[in-house]
Amino acid sequence: MTSDPDHFRPIVSVSKDLDPSGENMRADSGRVIELLESGQLAETSYPLPETIDPTGILVRTDVATVCGSDVHSWRGRRPFPTPSILGHEIVGEIVELGEAIETDTAGKPLSIGDRIVWTIMANCGRCSFCRVKGLPQKCEELFKYGHARTDRPPHFNGGFGEYVYVRPGTCVFRVPGHLPSSIASPLMCAGATVAAGLDTIGIEPGDDVVVQGAGLLGLYATAMANERDAGRIIVIDLDPRRLELATKFGADLTLNPETAKDLVETVRDVCDGGADVAIEVTGAPSVVPTGVTMLDIGGRYVLHGSLYPDDRFELDGHDVITKQLTIRGVHNYDATHLDTALSFVERHLDNYPFDSIAGEEFPLTVTGVAAAMKALEERESLRPAVVPE
Repeated sequence: MTSDPDHFRPIVSVSKDLDPSGENMRADSGRVIELLESGQLAETSYPLPETIDPTGILVRTDVATVCGSDVHSWRGRRPFPTPSILGHEIVGEIVELGEAIETDTAGKPLSIGDRIVWTIMANCGRCSFCRVKGLPQKCEELFKYGHARTDRPPHFNGGFGEYVYVRPGTCVFRVPGHLPSSIASPLMCAGATVAAGLDTIGIEPGDDVVVQGAGLLGLYATAMANERDAGRIIVIDLDPRRLELATKFGADLTLNPETAKDLVETVRDVCDGGADVAIEVTGAPSVVPTGVTMLDIGGRYVLHGSLYPDDRFELDGHDVITKQLTIRGVHNYDATHLDTALSFVERHLDNYPFDSIAGEEFPLTVTGVAAAMKALEERESLRPAVVPE
């Protein structure tokens, strides 16, 4: 499954104004909370598209969870286009379907009123990144939800608004009826990104795994490694509450750098020489050299978190080369990985405390969105949610 803009087949035309009960669901406009500049949010409204593309979808936002990158953008820690609507972890309820759409990307039928998640990006499906290199997330014509200017139609590009326009070239997946939106929403970024990392680096049965960071990506990585029959899973974090939660997601050993005697020696001792796989999801580049040191000969290391400008680290080339390490950076994902993450959580919903991921819900207002951002920034919960009233 690739992020191919031709994945929808023109089969039937779908009513654009009525839900299955026959009630009119079509509004003329929708409210959004825009980021105007660093730290400055404002509420405004935009007109909804009068017509949509044959492979476009208009959804009403059910829930949008706050990702760490939203906070970085809000705080001005990275270059970012403005005005913009932040939020790229979203579950939306279909209000209007393009006439060419009958099923989601996995072949499941779609109807008005269904809840969906979708890839963080729309891609062209034609360039070398899409067709040859297998990197649709680096498409030459890439569009990313929650990362684009919103003062141009169709305006509704991010989750912190009443609606989102899901553009052609986006892969979408129907959310199972029993899966809460607050659990499904983070899969659109955190869950799918981790699935991409594990697909890239590989975890074989019996591999000893170190997860650096017990935030949401780290918890997903722990559970997915556990279900791949990893050997010993060691999770490292500074927050005792998150380490306690990591044990419920499958960690065999948790380590706090502030209290552990010697992280590297502990890992080497527990893993009989070193870990086979390390997964960096802290966002702190200073941990990368330690991760390299923890790996055994032939070890594999996937980096997710240190992706912002000037996230620099220094490695010992001798260690990397003589141990014949594989180090891979993974940024975002392909449609396959969102499907994998959604299926994983649906399959293991009763095996792990995914409900602990969901945080407090905040209203779609300037103060509500700011409060949700602060709740994540201050580690009050793993995924605060913004919910339109």
